[in-house]
Amino acid sequence: MIPMQMDTQVESALVLLAHGNAEQALRVLQSCLQQNPHHAGALHGMACVARAGGDNRAAVALAAKAVQLQAEPHFHITLGLALLAEGQVEAARAAIHVAVLASPRDPRAHDAMASVLEAQQRIAEAERALRTAIKLRPLEQERHLALAAFLSRHGQLEKAIEVSGKALRLDTQNLFAQNLHGMILHGAGKSAEAELYFRTVAAELPTSAPALANHGAALFATRSYEEARDVLVKSAQLDTKAAETRSNLGLVQMALGRLQEAAQELQAACALQQNDTRLMLNYATVLADLGKREQAEALFCKVEKQAGNSTDAARACMNRGVLYLAEGRFAEGWKLFEARQHLVAPPACAAGLPQWDGAPQEKPVLLYAEQGLGDVLQFLRYVSPAAQRAPVLLYVPQSIRSFVLQMELARLPHVTICTSQHAPKAVAACGLMSLPDVLGMEAPFAWRPDIAGLQKADPGKKTVLRIGLCWAGSSTYQFDRRRSLNPQLLEPLGRLDNVVFQSLQKHTEGQQPPFPIEKLPQGDVLETARVMAGLDVVITVDTMIAHLGGLLGVPVLLLDRFGGDWRWAAGSTMTQPDGEVRSLWYPSVRVIRQPQAGEGDAPWQPCIVTVVQILQKMAEKRTDMVP
Repeated sequence: MIPMQMDTQVESALVLLAHGNAEQALRVLQSCLQQNPHHAGALHGMACVARAGGDNRAAVALAAKAVQLQAEPHFHITLGLALLAEGQVEAARAAIHVAVLASPRDPRAHDAMASVLEAQQRIAEAERALRTAIKLRPLEQERHLALAAFLSRHGQLEKAIEVSGKALRLDTQNLFAQNLHGMILHGAGKSAEAELYFRTVAAELPTSAPALANHGAALFATRSYEEARDVLVKSAQLDTKAAETRSNLGLVQMALGRLQEAAQELQAACALQQNDTRLMLNYATVLADLGKREQAEALFCKVEKQAGNSTDAARACMNRGVLYLAEGRFAEGWKLFEARQHLVAPPACAAGLPQWDGAPQEKPVLLYAEQGLGDVLQFLRYVSPAAQRAPVLLYVPQSIRSFVLQMELARLPHVTICTSQHAPKAVAACGLMSLPDVLGMEAPFAWRPDIAGLQKADPGKKTVLRIGLCWAGSSTYQFDRRRSLNPQLLEPLGRLDNVVFQSLQKHTEGQQPPFPIEKLPQGDVLETARVMAGLDVVITVDTMIAHLGGLLGVPVLLLDRFGGDWRWAAGSTMTQPDGEVRSLWYPSVRVIRQPQAGEGDAPWQPCIVTVVQILQKMAEKRTDMVP
């Protein structure tokens, strides 16, 4: 074979390799080397085949031999990338530096140098190298894609979206570009936008497990649970060993209420990737919801030991604390629950202030709200005991501030309800949910604050039962489907005589109950409290409304999902001789739990039957307002 023919054969082999035909490319190159064992191009081609197959050690040897015979710049690039893959970063930099000097207008050399610089954590220089490659070939889509992927890896997501968008406009039909753009959008929390790109890719590649897995993950993030399940099941069938897919499928099943199926998938994911602490956390969480607390505790402990000082370890510690709180092991639970401070930053007004340890002092302490409004209401009971040890600056969200100002605690001499500009007066800070631990007040206790300006219901002067209804929480909560119920299930309540219904639903999107119901007036928590104070009973799922009703002393029927929140679990409730379950935090709150987990309406049906029976008794005997 004459040299020109051999060069043509080598080129054809590289084309075959680029199209995924590595075996055929290998046969062509081997034939060339049989003719001429010292053909540099064929040796370089063999190095490319070795790299494609993951044999970087062989690639280094072959590319080095090719460079010795013929110092082509792109031979140095292949050698450098193979060295980099073998962990020989400085040697890789030297090889690629030769290519950059010899061929400064070759974008491949700058791309390769960017890889080396990134490995050396020289991030700004790596980005400049990638942008140089784009300047050299501004119409080559792969250059923009390389920069977009780089920016995404280093947390510059908005820039990454902009660059991947440019890349996509260069060729809108390129599936790789669509997939990368979708992945960056998904990583930036723009899952609804990402889902459209993943849907297109999955439609074009219906037998690609990764394409289906990406689409399923985006559907889960957008709370399209049924479709997400269908897509992820297909992906898992195509690749049964994809741990991430099995985990996402388990989370979807969990969101739908199918806890047993969720546990099976999450257990399988952990078995496939045994050292992944994130997967263990997911599995432990569903075990806890199923009531398998010993297994859940063991997994949380394992994550804490294995994950070191990572956020996964903090999450495991916090979740173990929640597990203990649910069981009534409060002294241990509150201490472990403090791990949440490693996961959620305090508000700006508390940043930089040392943590108050509960010791008496004369200078002010900033107490700040944490998590949702229900959590704030529950833990306000600790403000007065805290104020007996130190002057208190209490910082709460604006939506609840006017309600707190009506409370007796706002009139205490050492309590100031403040906004963030008061924070500089404080010398220490403490989240409201840390107070049980720092004050040494571990066990739940009832609290019925005096709240000015609320007109309470007078059952002796009415024959009509006024019932407040809240059937759904915020849909932004990933697992809200299990917490909220379909308002059509409330239909039996509408058949009762002498009742009037008042909506307590802040989130009004979606369905309404199938009977007349008064709308909730616009306003903050104080306005809602004024409405609730005039009600005879409140029926609600696990939202802020349950806490507000409990503080007001209004009879509350709390519809609690199976495996519900710790504050309605055994440790925080008391079962009375007649079987009623009452909250230790709010004596007027009766907890009505789903008897079993499940998908859809079925798990709520027994709860609705119980509610109807209670309301019938209340309607028959108006003088007894405690259900």
